Amino acid sequence: MRFLPLRRRPRPEPPPPPEVDPAAIVRRARRLRFRVRPTAVAQLAGAYHGARPGTGLTFAELRAYEPGDDVRHLDWNVTARQGRPFVRRYVEERSLSLWLIVDVSASLRFGPDGRSKADRAAQAAALLAASAIQNGDRAALTLVSDRVEAELPPGGGPRHLARLLRMLVASPAGSRKSSLTAAVGRPGRFARRGLVVVVGDFLSAEPVGPWRRVARRGELVAIRVLDPREEHLPGAGVLALEDAETGRRRLVDTSPGRLRAAYARVAEARRKSFRAWCEATGAEGLELSTEDDPLGPLLRLFRGRAARRTGPR
Repeated sequence: MRFLPLRRRPRPEPPPPPEVDPAAIVRRARRLRFRVRPTAVAQLAGAYHGARPGTGLTFAELRAYEPGDDVRHLDWNVTARQGRPFVRRYVEERSLSLWLIVDVSASLRFGPDGRSKADRAAQAAALLAASAIQNGDRAALTLVSDRVEAELPPGGGPRHLARLLRMLVASPAGSRKSSLTAAVGRPGRFARRGLVVVVGDFLSAEPVGPWRRVARRGELVAIRVLDPREEHLPGAGVLALEDAETGRRRLVDTSPGRLRAAYARVAEARRKSFRAWCEATGAEGLELSTEDDPLGPLLRLFRGRAARRTGPR
């Protein structure tokens, strides 16, 4: 008798990535644009305009001092070298940038077709981009999982908006894991003044430091997209569940009330963690359910910001 070496089963080849169908992308982009109705954009554009960061000053030129110039703009170094006064002239900067950071990791695909977390995130981002561009601002888009998947630099106009919408609906699946901080890893990314809006489900803990620096340079809004089934586990008997970000599967009996109560406690802890992160970073937080049209929550957010900006009259 002799023992034969065991042969290892060859690993199955990973399935090839699905081919990109340009026609399907165009159809989805048109559907997304249809859902971003002109009346909805007009409403949000008004609220956005009242809440957008104020205009700033951009350096224009250095010239000799003339009577009537603001002495606060004297450039003392040049004045000392030239022996006569010089002033720095500034012009008002009106066009700001809206930086959209959208999570495309596996967990965003949770939910029914057409109303998944990814669908709501794309719809919210499209509404915000359309409102910013209608106000004469520039919109930029970064798609991120645990790395930057795709980027669109700031731009304006209908053609740029169409590119942004196509990019949202053609977003790559991304990796299973999520790290939104990958979008702020490069220095000087948000050097231009404006508003940074990050949209994701915030299932993974994000560091505070990088986002606090973003909030100091401009203004930061964090939108947490969630599905009601992530908050309350239905008592539906035995369910086969899979963790979208780890791929682990298990059978769970959802009948016991203690299990559903524990599930609700974890969901509440996740909500508190998001609120604590917003407070620590200086971000303004918003929770968006997949059951809601994003327009209503976004209007409340920006109208509240506008009211706080103007203050009591």
